[in-house]
Amino acid sequence: MTAPDKRRPLPALVVIAALTLLTALVWFRVLHRSDAAAHPAAANTPCPTPSATAPPRALPKPSAVTLVVLNSTSRSGLAAGAKKTLVADGFKVSQVANDATTYGGHGEITGVAEIRFGPSERAAAALLGYYVPGAKAVQTDSSAATVILSLGAKYTAILAPAKASAAISSATAHSTIAAPSPTPTATATASCSSS
Repeated sequence: MTAPDKRRPLPALVVIAALTLLTALVWFRVLHRSDAAAHPAAANTPCPTPSATAPPRALPKPSAVTLVVLNSTSRSGLAAGAKKTLVADGFKVSQVANDATTYGGHGEITGVAEIRFGPSERAAAALLGYYVPGAKAVQTDSSAATVILSLGAKYTAILAPAKASAAISSATAHSTIAAPSPTPTATATASCSSS
């Protein structure tokens, strides 16, 4: 009878160690991948330029802005009074109405006002924001060439043109304009690289 063969455990241990190391590496990559790898569409998205996300610097003249003025409160005559002031300041006002019965009935606004505008009217909305400080700017998907000013409970008056001009000059000097701008998503920002 011959002696039993002794098996060498070394080759089996090397294979097990290699597989364990490979598995650990794969899991490390999966758990620590970047947002660009997690969202391939974002990796192909071009980085936003400052001008694409920054508020417009070239504001139109009031005479180039057409407004719809709405009253979103229970106070009577609020929109009509604002229309008189805005027209005197050079704006075009195409309509005055109650917000509850017009444009989807947004109901009462508790703040100063809402300035609703489509993408093509960002500059006009930014200009109007200087005349109605404290108004909330709301970008919509509207393609209309009008800006909707919906007056709220805290509205008191339209700012005088001289004060609005001073605010515009001050904001331009500090490189800020009072209109909101869409902020890029975190994944798009993470995938951007400077060239």
